[in-house]
Amino acid sequence: MNGNNQINDPFRRRKTRTYFQLSLIAVIFVIVFAVIMFFAGGKEDPVDYSESDFIQLEEPADDAPVVVFETTEGTFRAVLFENEAPEYCKFFEGLVNDGYFDGTYVCTLLRSGDITGGFIGGSKTKDGMADDSTDVTMIDLEVSPNILPLNGTLGSLVKQGGTFSKSKAGSVFTVLGDAVDIEELKENTDSEDVNGFKRVSGIFEEYGGVPNYIQMYTFFGQVYDGWDVLEKINSAQIVDEDVPDDESDKNYQPASEIKFTRVYMSTYGEQNSNGYSIPVKAGASANSSEGQPDQDDGSEAADSGSSGSDS
Repeated sequence: MNGNNQINDPFRRRKTRTYFQLSLIAVIFVIVFAVIMFFAGGKEDPVDYSESDFIQLEEPADDAPVVVFETTEGTFRAVLFENEAPEYCKFFEGLVNDGYFDGTYVCTLLRSGDITGGFIGGSKTKDGMADDSTDVTMIDLEVSPNILPLNGTLGSLVKQGGTFSKSKAGSVFTVLGDAVDIEELKENTDSEDVNGFKRVSGIFEEYGGVPNYIQMYTFFGQVYDGWDVLEKINSAQIVDEDVPDDESDKNYQPASEIKFTRVYMSTYGEQNSNGYSIPVKAGASANSSEGQPDQDDGSEAADSGSSGSDS
């Protein structure tokens, strides 16, 4: 199952840099490109969100699977959506149960200035290069209309397919951040409501995320506790902190080691002492999303998420 075939290795530095460049495009052209991804669809059929049941915004059942990430920066928790990405969740949970992610690293911070696209984790090496212990199994891309790339969403790092092949997802995963500009988003909600665009835009306005990653990742989970830990990771210094973002060889690896010390499976019933919360973006209107978690305002949600971290 493991291998070090560098020709087919999806975790090489060049691949990581490519994904970061996509993140920068998301920051700069977040709305324009999001519309293209939503409704033009590229090689993939566009996703229709007009009748989607956005399960991220609903409190899970007690028996819902939860993955607990213990890191050198603290602990965060995420619920997994087995019905939306069944093949990838089976693969991911197998790795977790085998202890695969114990001792792996955060290898890349997806950041441009003060805008945070998230981070890439689960790498066997600090720089994201595959080694003999790297699992290079690839799983077909799974796209669900019920999951959006919101702040804290778990997604798999996808290897793009060719003309006659499908996109694939591997063992390295991304925890998304927030690259949404609310004012720019509001300006675009007056456009034609195709495939639920206005509805989805309201949810991104409320919770933030990275709209460009729709149909580019398999989304399979949502962080609901330990938001202060995500903030610490996302704000960590990178190796080339003072190098301009347009430098092609800029190194986005954390300057200091960030490690997953233990990753294990549990259930929401066992891991819900702080409840279920996704922080509301500062300055967002509180009337734009449907089925949102029970919370009064963004600060309360953020406090609830932060209190669940174990340093």
